[in-house]
This record gives sequence, structure tokens and C-alpha cells, in this order.
Amino acid sequence: MLTALRQGHVASLRVTVACARSLEDVPHDVYLLDLTPAGDARDGGGRFDEVSLLEGLEPVLDAVGGPPSWVVDVARSHRSDRGGLGEAHLSIRLAVDEDAPGAQPVTDLTRAVQAAFATVARTSRAAGGALSRDDAISGALAAVAHAFPDVDPDDLSLTDEEHHEAEGRWSVGLAQLGATRFQVQLGFVQNVPASAHVHRMPLGEVVDSVGP
Repeated sequence: MLTALRQGHVASLRVTVACARSLEDVPHDVYLLDLTPAGDARDGGGRFDEVSLLEGLEPVLDAVGGPPSWVVDVARSHRSDRGGLGEAHLSIRLAVDEDAPGAQPVTDLTRAVQAAFATVARTSRAAGGALSRDDAISGALAAVAHAFPDVDPDDLSLTDEEHHEAEGRWSVGLAQLGATRFQVQLGFVQNVPASAHVHRMPLGEVVDSVGP
């Protein structure tokens, strides 16, 4: 156990990109990426390079158009009983179409985020195998709970599911009775099962599960 305070390597990293009409609004789309930073440390962790991660995500800002409003939050924690090995979370919140009329559909940033996440994922160790059905459903519930902390996963019911085996992707529909629907794409970044896209929508909205 460490006897001095220090920040060691990072064993796990979650990257979140949340898109809303304004920085104060509830997001309509949240993108999640879980990584294990690559490294040769004996403790199994890797170096947390905040600068390179942000550089890899910057193309998403270009896709927003105009000077975007954004918030970046970076957090990390380390434990002495794990040799200083830690966990990190990098979160970006974007205001999309902030000045557009409310009835205008928001700009879809899925492809831009998908490409940025693919770039960032190259700095990580190889991803695990394909998701099973149980993994996909539990992963979808966990993704909604992380993206929308006010939503209790126990209040969500499964509405639909589809396995796109050739792409290694699952589409899972969840609904909060009388309130909101969520369409979750697990593995929306190719060859990265630990990537998810959560789309929040009114109960009456129809969504295409074919993918971005």
C-alpha cells in the first residue's frame, strides 16, 4: 500500500459527450465510451493523457457549426490500496442549435462522435468480445442511468431489441411509463463493444434502429 499521496496510472476511463439545445437543458443525445488506456505499467494501467483525448474529440465541435457553447469536466480518483491505480472520467456537454427555433430538428452529431470515438479508442487496449443479449440489455440500462441520473433503471421497461450481428451492435429500446423513451445503440463504434449512444425522445417519436 502506498504511504505517499500521488496519482498513478489509470486503469479505466469513461468518455461522455452530451448534446442538448442549451448547456442547461436535459440532453437529447448522450454518447459513452469506456476505455482501458494502453500502457506497459506493471500495475496494468496506462497514462491518462487529457490533452490528446480532447484533441481527438475536437472534430465534434466543428460538426456543431458556429462557435459552440461547451463545458468540459475532467475527474479522476486513485486508491492507495491499488498502488495508486485510478479511474478517470472526461465529460463534454455541447449546446447544439442553441439559437435555432424550438421546432427545428437538432443537428445529428452521431457520425462525428462515432469518428472521434474511433480515433480515441485507438489509444486503448483491444476491446473485449461481442456482447451477449444479457450484456446488451444490462449495458443499455446502465448507459441510461449514467446519462440521465434522475432516471431509475428499475422504472424502465424493455420495448424492443435488435442484434446487428454483422456489425457487432445491439439496438435496445427502453421506456419510462408515461414519460420518456430511450433508444440505446451498444457498440455503435465499430469493434468497440464498450461504446453506447443513448437517444432520449418523447413517447410518440419513432426511431430507426438501423444505425447512424
